[in-house]
Amino acid sequence: MIPPSSSMGNPAGVPSVGQASRPVLLRTTLPTLATNPHRTDQQFCQASTWHRPLLPVCCGIFIALVVALAMFSPPASAQAQTDPTHDFDFEFGTWHTHLRRLTKPLTNSTTWVEYDGTTKVTPVWDGRANLVELDVTGPSGHITALSLRLYNPSTNQWSLNFSNIRSGTMSTTPTIGTFKDGIGTFTDTEDFDGRPIQVRFVITPISHEEIKFEQSFSSDNGKTWELNWLATDTRSASGIACRAGCSPTTPNSTTSTIDHGPQTTETPPSLTASPPTSHVQSLDAAWWTGPLLANSAATLPHGHFLAEPYVYDVVGTQSNSNGFGSRTYLEYGLTDRLTIGAIPVFGYNEVNSGLNSSHVGIGDATALAQFGLTRWRPDSRVPSTAIMVQETFPTGKYDNLGTRPTNGLGAGAYTTTVAFNTQTYFHAPTGRLLRMRLNAGEAISTTAQVTGVSVYGTAANFHGRAHPGLTTSVDWAWEYSLTRRWVLALDATYSHSANTRVTGTDATPILITLNSGTTDAVGFAPALEYNWSPKVGVIVGTRILALGHNLPTSVTPVVALNYVR
Repeated sequence: MIPPSSSMGNPAGVPSVGQASRPVLLRTTLPTLATNPHRTDQQFCQASTWHRPLLPVCCGIFIALVVALAMFSPPASAQAQTDPTHDFDFEFGTWHTHLRRLTKPLTNSTTWVEYDGTTKVTPVWDGRANLVELDVTGPSGHITALSLRLYNPSTNQWSLNFSNIRSGTMSTTPTIGTFKDGIGTFTDTEDFDGRPIQVRFVITPISHEEIKFEQSFSSDNGKTWELNWLATDTRSASGIACRAGCSPTTPNSTTSTIDHGPQTTETPPSLTASPPTSHVQSLDAAWWTGPLLANSAATLPHGHFLAEPYVYDVVGTQSNSNGFGSRTYLEYGLTDRLTIGAIPVFGYNEVNSGLNSSHVGIGDATALAQFGLTRWRPDSRVPSTAIMVQETFPTGKYDNLGTRPTNGLGAGAYTTTVAFNTQTYFHAPTGRLLRMRLNAGEAISTTAQVTGVSVYGTAANFHGRAHPGLTTSVDWAWEYSLTRRWVLALDATYSHSANTRVTGTDATPILITLNSGTTDAVGFAPALEYNWSPKVGVIVGTRILALGHNLPTSVTPVVALNYVR
C-alpha cells in the first residue's frame, strides 16, 4: 500500500510513509490509498462532525455494478453454456513436459527421477475424445506412453485409458472423473503388487501456458495419499491445435490464470452483441499485471510464489512535501485456495521547511492471508470472490521523534483489516477484454501508547494514548486489454475514516484531547501495464486524492514490478 498522504499533524507537516493504521484493502499488488486519520493539529480540535453517510455510497456502487451487469451482459440464452465435451480443449497442442517420478511407490521411498520431453494432445470426434502422446527421456531411461480420453454422455464423465509402448494394450481399468472449478479429478481402484489400491489423477491448469498433473496412490482406502507422479507441461511455441471449426489464432476455449488463480475458462460472455469471432479477444491473448489499487480475488496455486515491489512518492500539494517509500508484496500459495504473505515497508520523508528523515526507516510490517470462495466461469454470472485478512504490526517508529518528526513512519497500533474482493470478465463492444474488480474492506486498530513528539501531532512532553477510528473503503477498478502485452487500468476509490482521538497530559497535569475529525476521500488511479509474459509485468501510474472532506490533497506517482513463479 502507498501510505496515507496527510501530514498527521506533526510540526513539520510531514506525510507519513508508514501505514498509520490505515491498510484499507489487501491486494497482491497495491491496496487502496487513503488519507491518514491521525492528523491532530489544534485546528482539528474544533473539526466539524459532518461525515458522508457510508451506507448510501456503498449501496450506490453495488447498484451501479448490477446495472452494468444488466446492461453489458447478454441474455442467458446467448451466454456460453457448460459443455463438458470440451473440458480438455485448453490442452490441445504440443507442450514441453518436465516429469518427476517416484521410483518405488508405497514403499516409503524418497527417490525421485526426472525426465524431459514433449506431450502432444490431439482432439478427436470434435473434442468428445482426445489422444495424448507422451515422449520423455531422463537419466533413468525413456518413457513413451499414450492416453485415450473418452467422454461418456450418459454419465457426463471422462475416462482416461492409458497404454505404453512396451505393453501395446490399453489399461483394463480406466480412471474416471470430471472437471470441477477448472480442476480435473479422476480415480479408480487397481491392483498394485498383489493388493488393491486407490489411484487419483489430478489435472490443474495453472495458466494458459502451464498445466500440472499429479498421480497419487492410497493403500488405506483413501485416508492418506502418496504422490508418485508429478508432471508440468508448458506451452510449446508450435501453437495450439484446434478442434474442427475453430480458428488457430482464436481458440474457442482456453485455460487462463486469472491473476494467479487456476481456472478453466471459455471465452467470457460479451458486454453487448458479440463482435465477429475473428475480432473477439480470447483470455490467452491477454496478459495482466493488475490495477494499482484493487486487490485480486484469485489465490496463488499451491507452491507458487509472487514478489511485487512498489516504489512511490506521496507528493503533498499543500505541504510541499514528499514521502518516498517502497512496499513489497511477498506471497506464497499454501494451497490452491489459500495464499499467505508478508509486506515489508520502508520510507523516507522530505520537507521544504524543517529536517528531512535522518535515514531510510522501516514502516509498519503486515502479514496477510486470502481464502478463495468462488471462481468465475463463463457460464455463470458469479464472479471470483475471496476473503482477505491482514494484520499490521507496529514495527515503524511513531513517537519519541525529538527534533525529527520526519522519522515517523509507523502508527504504534495493531491493525486488523478484513476485505471482500471480487473479479469478473467482459468483452467490450470492440471485442477486447475488460476485467473488473469491486472490493470493500474494514480496518480496526488497537490503542497506541504515545510519548513525546509523534506522528499524532503531540509535543515533546506529551504522555497519553491515541485511539484510531475505523476505516471503511471501496474500490472499483477496470482494466482494458489493448494488446496481449499492453493494458489500460483505472481505479476509483472511496474511503471513510472515523475520528482519531488522542488523550493525555503535556507539561501540565491538565488533560489534553485532540480530535482529527472524520475524513472522506475520493481518489482515482489511472495506470498503464506492460507484460513481458504471463509471469512478469510492470505497471506505472498515479494515485490522485483531490475530492473529499477534511482531506489534504496529494498526487502519488507509482511504479511496480510483478513476478510470479
